[in-house]
This record gives sequence, structure tokens and C-alpha cells, in this order.
Amino acid sequence: MQGLIDRLGHAFAEPGLLEQALTHKSFRNENPEQASGDNERFEFLGDAVLDLVLSELLMGRFSIDQEGSLSKKRASLVNEEQLAELARETGIDVHLRLGKGERRTGGLQKPRILASAFEAVLGAIFIDRGYPAAREVVTRLFEPRLAAFGPGAADFARDFKTRLQELAQEKYRQTPTYHVEREAGPDHDKTFEVAVRLDARRLAMGQGRSKKSAEQEAARLALLEFESSAQEQETES
Repeated sequence: MQGLIDRLGHAFAEPGLLEQALTHKSFRNENPEQASGDNERFEFLGDAVLDLVLSELLMGRFSIDQEGSLSKKRASLVNEEQLAELARETGIDVHLRLGKGERRTGGLQKPRILASAFEAVLGAIFIDRGYPAAREVVTRLFEPRLAAFGPGAADFARDFKTRLQELAQEKYRQTPTYHVEREAGPDHDKTFEVAVRLDARRLAMGQGRSKKSAEQEAARLALLEFESSAQEQETES
């Protein structure tokens, strides 16, 4: 559990709040003696907290964007797949308490369950220490995703891998490939390092708690390199 707390960057004054945030209703139904409540109410609160924090961050970062562009950016950040990936990156999936039936049907891989648990944890943080603490956690976790946005709405719906592929095909007529270069840690808490390449050229190396998140991080860093190179060329010309 300490690994999860470290990745969240929030030490709970009331640890029971985190335990409830990690308790799915299927676990509570099967084990009423071990769980006095589940995470659905926390999820409701966390959803509202997440929308508020991201709205504030987007308005501050993109001061010229209009409502439509801001709404589309926010929607792309809070979709089910994005939140499920954050649940994996932080280790929420490892500590999520599910009933036996839900586990047998692959509950720990279901984006809906993982996304809901992520929102529930944010709700628990808000209850534990208020809006400033929740804002700090959301800001840190979403910063890499916010950094990838440009002004306007054109790029709101595309993930980093898709955007990198489009850029590489446009500029070089090549498709990036991803290669796992290193795996570390036990099966329940692995870290992956993935390199993204164009032919023999390594563009960037990404790290994550799943291959997918490591690939996305590698693509994000490669996009930043492309952007930096383009700016240098403009300056020289």
C-alpha cells in the first residue's frame, strides 16, 4: 500500500478513507463483515473534484481557448481509458478489493471499474484534506497529459501514440515501433521501460506500470523532442 501512497503523493490522515475508496461494491456484498461501505459515493465526489481541478488548470494554461475547446480537452482527459490507465500507473489496480465473482470475470482489467476507483480515491483525498490536497494530486498526475496539448481543439481526441504516428508518417513516411527494453519488479508491481524508434533511430524512452502506459510516455517524450527541434529550426531560420 505504501507504493500506492507514494505514487499518489498523499499520506492519508484517515487511512480508512483510502481503504473504502479501494472497495468495490462486489467485495462489500460478499464480505459485509470486512467492509462497512464501498466506493460509489466517493466516486461521485471524485468525479466532481476532477472536473473542477482540470477546468481550473485548463483555463489557466490555455487562456485564449474558448469554451468548446476547453470542454473537448477536458473530455479527452477524463475519458474511461485515460482514468483506467492512471489507476494502473498509480497502483490502484493492485490494491482494489473486488468480490470473487468480479475477479473471475476480469474485473481488474475492466476500464470502467478502474476509472471509477481512481475517481473514488480522489474523492477520498478531498474528504481527507480538502480541495488543495486533491488539486495537488490531480495536477501532478495530469501534468504530462496537459503538457501535450497545444492551443485550440485540433489535438484534443488523439493519444500520444496516434499523434506521433501521424507526425512520423507525414515527415518521414515511417511508422514508429515500440520495444520493451526492461522490466523490473514483481508481477503485481512491474515497471516497464519502452523505447520508441524510427528504423534504427531511438526517439525516446518511456517508463510506466504497464506496457501501454510506457509506450504512451515514450510517444509523449518523442513529440516533445519533435516540437523542440522544430522550434530550434525556426529560430535558426
